[in-house]
Amino acid sequence: MKFADAHLHLFRQGYADRYGAAWANPHELELYETFRRVHGIERGLVIGYEGQPKFRGNNHDLAAWARKHSWITPLAFLSVTTPATLKLFEARLRQGFAGLALYVMTAREAERLNRWPLAAFQWLNQHRQILSLNARPEVLAHLKPFLAKLDQCPTLISHLGLPGRYAAPPSLREARKILQPLLSLAKLPHVGVKLSGLYAVSQPSHAYPHHSAHPFIRQLYDDFGPKRLYWGSDFSPALEHVSFPQTIDALFQLGWPAADLQRIMHGNLTELILGIGSGENL
Repeated sequence: MKFADAHLHLFRQGYADRYGAAWANPHELELYETFRRVHGIERGLVIGYEGQPKFRGNNHDLAAWARKHSWITPLAFLSVTTPATLKLFEARLRQGFAGLALYVMTAREAERLNRWPLAAFQWLNQHRQILSLNARPEVLAHLKPFLAKLDQCPTLISHLGLPGRYAAPPSLREARKILQPLLSLAKLPHVGVKLSGLYAVSQPSHAYPHHSAHPFIRQLYDDFGPKRLYWGSDFSPALEHVSFPQTIDALFQLGWPAADLQRIMHGNLTELILGIGSGENL
């Protein structure tokens, strides 16, 4: 089976949140290239992040790497406090970015996005920009107006919608209640969900194969269906918790039909990226 990774990061100095500088790998791009060859990963949606001072310049690096590596589809980090101007969007497009990566942490930040000027929504829709969105359920509850205005922009919600950490799997009813703000977005056909960062649902985080995440995945599968779910490795943050092969194998533990797995692990993202490039209306 071939794979297409809907959520990965690449940092010039490496990522080392848990174990410190001794863990950071300044050769992340080369390491991921090796993972690509070994595991058959054809494409990657590389998510920009500059939310901490140590990661400033990540957009610049991603743009440079994408020019040299055709498998990279980069999304530019955009702070929610940055004005949404057409000049900024056009600059990112010229740099080769296929869309934006947004990290929305509070309801106030969500309301800021809801108040973007109409011209910003029109430009993003016209250019069919891909959006990656990190937000918890209580914040997603405030983002439906924003997302509804971006109906021509494929929008992928990261990490199961960040439902929280659990030492034991919640019941299906509990999982549905927690995810309700995200599940309500299934009515918007351009919104999908990345099955990524499963370690962030486990307590402890290394508790592979992340049984605590399964009730949430079940609800997402039922509401969004296999055509709007996307596998993501969350390289390289995931490597502080699990091995890279485990980021792939976790979804194979769910007993899904092979055709659905093929879509989630490869087909959905491949079709999205190729469709954007060809101008098809996905």
